[in-house]
Amino acid sequence: MKRLRVLFVAPVPYFKGGAERSLMDLLTNPAVDPFLAVPAEGPISARADDLGIPWDVVDFGAISSIHRPFRLADGVGVVGSLVRAAQQLYTIARRRQAELIHSNGLKAHAIALAARRLGGCPTVIHIRDIPNTKAEKAVWKAFQLAADQTILVSRACCPAADLPRNVHVVHNGFSGACGDPGMDLKKFGSCLVLGFTAGRIHPSKGLHVLLDGLARARAFGCVLRLIVRGAFAEETPAYEGEIRCKITALDLSEFVTLEGFVTDSESVYNDIDIVCVPSTAPDPFPRSVMEAMGHGRVVIAAPCGGIPEMIIDGQTGFLTSDPTEFAAVVARLQRDPTLHLAIGRAARVYCQSHFGLGRLHAEVRHVYELAKLAPEKCPPRLIV
Repeated sequence: MKRLRVLFVAPVPYFKGGAERSLMDLLTNPAVDPFLAVPAEGPISARADDLGIPWDVVDFGAISSIHRPFRLADGVGVVGSLVRAAQQLYTIARRRQAELIHSNGLKAHAIALAARRLGGCPTVIHIRDIPNTKAEKAVWKAFQLAADQTILVSRACCPAADLPRNVHVVHNGFSGACGDPGMDLKKFGSCLVLGFTAGRIHPSKGLHVLLDGLARARAFGCVLRLIVRGAFAEETPAYEGEIRCKITALDLSEFVTLEGFVTDSESVYNDIDIVCVPSTAPDPFPRSVMEAMGHGRVVIAAPCGGIPEMIIDGQTGFLTSDPTEFAAVVARLQRDPTLHLAIGRAARVYCQSHFGLGRLHAEVRHVYELAKLAPEKCPPRLIV
């Protein structure tokens, strides 16, 4: 099969979270010859150098200053920057002889779609966010209409009852599925280790909710401790203090360890028996769930956003809505080590079959082929 020349557009020059790691997975698709456009030189372009992938800089200008939640009026002040960035991207695509543009992130989508209107090559946008406001839903809809094809990281990213015909759900992939969970049966009846792992610890990740669940489980007689791995988000500076105060108030100081950010992704799940994802806001497709399952860990998560698309409750993990439900599941797992092992192994197998990189690459290649169809076969697009 002929390899497609695809120009990927990143919205930031650094690794902010799971979206950037997923972009790296797309760049390694064996069905494409990848090129990369970034808003500035940085860690992402350095990683592209490591992979031998050519890259160029597109100046986002005032577009870089727009952040969620945004208003439709926010776009008025960046029109000039949008036009200049689109012209740059159009020129880069022609020079690289790109057959397709694949944008990741809302700022990148706007520039890529504007370049398409200049006569650029077919464009695939990859939506990794859930629209929360009327303005965001309107922008999502406009982008979907303007794109040749749209990829959603989960069904939760589309507020409509039915998917439009140029929209496809393609779950992220994971390359690190490993062997048996390797749980030590001697641990059961002693102390189980819960884990909370996040690149950025934001209130929406629900660490405060997890502390309530930990306290409730200990009240049920469970012998537990919690390891927290991640850095507190800079945009919510008070949250770390709130968490430390809550740990003290719940008398959990002896049982909670705040380890900070872990740079080695392979060691994130070391010494953890149960991974907890108590999100309080819909998360499109958290890598903390997928990666933990791939490492054979039992995951207990909130049933919101794209998480129910990842976990079959009671078979490949558990979905719990409040601290009492959480505590009941933990108590059940501590009493029954065979159940714990069975869930961990089922999670690993499910991750391998549903979230493998080969599956991701094949499904994305299919979307690329649809995007290359003659214009008359593509859905109608906005005239802008």
